[in-house]
Amino acid sequence: MKNTSENKANETFLSDWMSGKITDEQLKALVTESDFNAYRKLKFSLQSVALSEPDMSKNFASIQQKISNKKQRKKSKVLSLYTYAAIAASLLLFFGLYHLLSFSNTFESDYGKTATLVLSDHSQVTLNAHSKMSYPTLFEYRRNLKLEGEAYFKVAKGSTFTVETSQGKVQVLGTQFNVIAHQDYFEVHCFEGKVKVTTPITSQILTHGKSMQVFKGKIEIWEDEAYQKPTWINAESSFRNTPLQVVIAQFQNQYQSKVVFQESLTDVRFTGSFTHQNIETALQSICLPMHLHYTKTTSGTIRISE
Repeated sequence: MKNTSENKANETFLSDWMSGKITDEQLKALVTESDFNAYRKLKFSLQSVALSEPDMSKNFASIQQKISNKKQRKKSKVLSLYTYAAIAASLLLFFGLYHLLSFSNTFESDYGKTATLVLSDHSQVTLNAHSKMSYPTLFEYRRNLKLEGEAYFKVAKGSTFTVETSQGKVQVLGTQFNVIAHQDYFEVHCFEGKVKVTTPITSQILTHGKSMQVFKGKIEIWEDEAYQKPTWINAESSFRNTPLQVVIAQFQNQYQSKVVFQESLTDVRFTGSFTHQNIETALQSICLPMHLHYTKTTSGTIRISE
């Protein structure tokens, strides 16, 4: 059986080969012929692989059942060392690939900060403040990622690129778009190309300049070609007919401040913007157009009321 260092080495060789860092001939010299043949077969199926969380208990129980059945049929025989090694190798390969192709990497931004990451397929993702995404190690073979918060994407051309959120998902081949995913709220704006947006209640195709908003089961689609990228990239958050609770959530992400407001204001719509540079100016930009008042408690909490 392979020891731990050999297993890690094989996983590294597989990763390097998949990403084109080493050739077929170089891989052959590093692993056994049977391992090479297995890796080669797997490479052809990676583009269409769809992974789900493994059921560890179910998989282990299945292996135990197979061993038990074999023992019952051949009570006078025991499993050979080769059989045990084959089972161990299969599990190693499965979980090794699962680690490489599952959402095993995370990238996040802090309060009041944006963060940019260039993925292995050369796509670029910029996270707005207090946002998070997870993605596979071999991203170029499985262009899927998960997002919490808001992000702006510049997608390199290639296979389907999918952004999954708790509110819905966005699929593209190569384009630029912005996604906001908060509780009960989902918004997508397409700046270039075309995107497919899928939620539990609708599926829409958005082209250049079009936006879609889903809030508490209600869908709104509009067109606005005034901007080439989201304004928050340049330290200003802009909104169009957006629920006040979403605006306040964005404000809190930028200034790391606790804000409380009357429940009656939750669904009130706001159109406007606020700066990321000055908290007083930002509060005034939100409250004055809506004829709202704000105060600060000794603990630093901001209270907004009619």
